[in-house]
Parts: sequence; C-alpha cells; structure tokens
Amino acid sequence: MVMKHASRLVGSLIAAAAFAGAANAQDVRVLGRNDVVPGAGFTSQWPDSGFEATFEGKTIKATIYDWGANWLNVEIDGVTTTLSLSAGQQTYTLFDGAAGSHTVRVTRRTGANVGPTRFLSVEADGLKPTSAPDHRILVIGDSYASGYGVEGANEKCTYSHETQNAGLAYPALLGRAFGADVHVVATDGGGLTRNYAGDGAAMNTLAWQTLPTGDTAWAALSYQPQVIVINLGTNDFDASDPGEAFDNAYVFLLRRLRVAYPDALIIGSAGGSLWGKRYTAEKTSIADAIAFVEKEGDKNVRFVEFKPTAGPGRYGCDYHLGKRAQVQVAAALEREISKSLGWQPRAKSAE
Repeated sequence: MVMKHASRLVGSLIAAAAFAGAANAQDVRVLGRNDVVPGAGFTSQWPDSGFEATFEGKTIKATIYDWGANWLNVEIDGVTTTLSLSAGQQTYTLFDGAAGSHTVRVTRRTGANVGPTRFLSVEADGLKPTSAPDHRILVIGDSYASGYGVEGANEKCTYSHETQNAGLAYPALLGRAFGADVHVVATDGGGLTRNYAGDGAAMNTLAWQTLPTGDTAWAALSYQPQVIVINLGTNDFDASDPGEAFDNAYVFLLRRLRVAYPDALIIGSAGGSLWGKRYTAEKTSIADAIAFVEKEGDKNVRFVEFKPTAGPGRYGCDYHLGKRAQVQVAAALEREISKSLGWQPRAKSAE
C-alpha cells in the first residue's frame, strides 16, 4: 500500500469514532506518537505504536477500526501473539484466560505505509494505564526501524505484511534493553530528502508531523527524549549521490532537533545496506554533518556506524535487516548510549 492510498483512509477512520461510542484512551498509556482525541480514542500509524495498561479479571477487549491490512503484536504478561486486523470496525478479544492481575501491551507490527489504525475503545475490569518509564528515545528512520521483512527467512523472500514486525526492529530492542519509551518515526522507503520510490513527502517533513498521512504538527514539548537516533540516507543515496542537498538538509535537521530537544543526545548513524561508492558517500555526508555541528558548538552529537556480520539472520526479505542484524544494530546503539549517558541496559543484546 502506498502512502497516497493511506491518506484517503484518515477521514474514514476519524468518522468511525462518531458511531463507536465512548472510548477509554484515558485508561491506557498510549505508546509512541499517536493522534489522541479526548473521549474518542486515538489513531496509530507509526511502527511499534499502540497502548499499554493493567487490568483485573480474565478478559480484555478492544474495538478497532482498520482498512484490513495491519497486524498487531498483543502481549499479555510477557507472552506475545499476533493479531491480523479485519476491515472496518471490529471488537477483538485480546485475552480470555485465567482471572487475576494482568498487563497488556498492544503495538503495531506493520509500518506507517500500511495505513492508520484507530483504537476506539479498550474494555476490561480495573483498566489502568501503566506508569511511564524514566528513559525516552526518539528514532527517526526508514524500513530498518519498522522491521520490514525481518520475519523473512533470508534475502530471497518478498515482503508481505506478515513478515514485517516492528517489535523485532532495533528501536523496539533498544527500548526493551533500557526499559525506555520509544517513539519510532519511520516510513518504509523513506529518505531525508528523497524517498526510494521518489514520490511523497520525505522524512525532513514527516518527522515533524503527528501522523505521516495527516497534516497536524507534532508538539515537541509533549515528548522530550533524552536520546535521538537518526538512521536516514539509504534511500537518499540508493540511486545516486544527492550531493549538497542532503548535506544541508542533514545539518538543518540536527539544528532543528537541537532547538526542539536542547538536552538530548543525538546520534547520526549509517551502515548495513549500501555498498561501494554509494555507501562511502552516505557515510561521509552524515559523519561530516555531525562534525560540522560539533564545530558550531554542539557537543552532544555522535556518529555510529552499523556493521552487521554475514551469516544466518543477516538478511530478511528484500535484503533488509534480518533478526540477528537488528540485534547487532541495537547493540551498537546500546554501547554508545551507555558510554555517553551512563544508562545501563537491563540485559545486553546477544550479538
């Protein structure tokens, strides 16, 4: 599904709230960057976004509106199952089991390009939002951040919604390692200044929006990350070196992020996809942009290079990062964050 198709769905999703009855968004903790409407639930589109809550009893249900292609991860007390959404408004039983106190976490497996999902209500006895953790991370990226094809056996398989799993991508792994909240702002095929497909808004625009298919600006003060990871450039450099247009846009992004998030550690990264002259050009442009703003006086920026190793798990579908490569990327970021901020991961990523 292309982004322009997804944009036509936003109106129908919003309209669905009118006949859905009262939503209980206030009783769950919304995860990621979402469009929250007081008294009318919230719309989720970015990878790994969703909600988390505790509840009592043996049953929890959610009423959800979708166009019929998104997949969710439903985690109950640490056990995760997969839910494929049907078209239209449906009520899903997320759990029906032993009575007691439970924790539910529901997040998108599929990426932003698959279109928005509207959570209209969540129903359970004793439903309460979980407490927000102290650590907060923002990732601005592309299909690597959304887990495109990560469930595929190797590079020879073709992407499907079933093979995408943002829960196994490096932002989610990083969040679990540090017990952090993570906002994943990423589109499949997204570049900083030009996308893989060449059409639609690029991430220099989308990174500042509430939803990728909307036009509402994101309120930066509503979420202040201590760490920002930028992993953009693969799609910009895929066809050719974009030259100074990319260099200038990257410096501008770093400056704009610094204004919005004055105390955050900002990590620019590259690696894991392109080869030869294209990768050399990408890596040089990003490293030079980091060095440029350092010379301007910003001492809280870093460059991290990803170097996934060959072998099983290196690739998922369409030569994207496989499960082991995603772990290695997360581990490289863990090391830099621990070194720069002193954060200690709950459990080190196994490489």
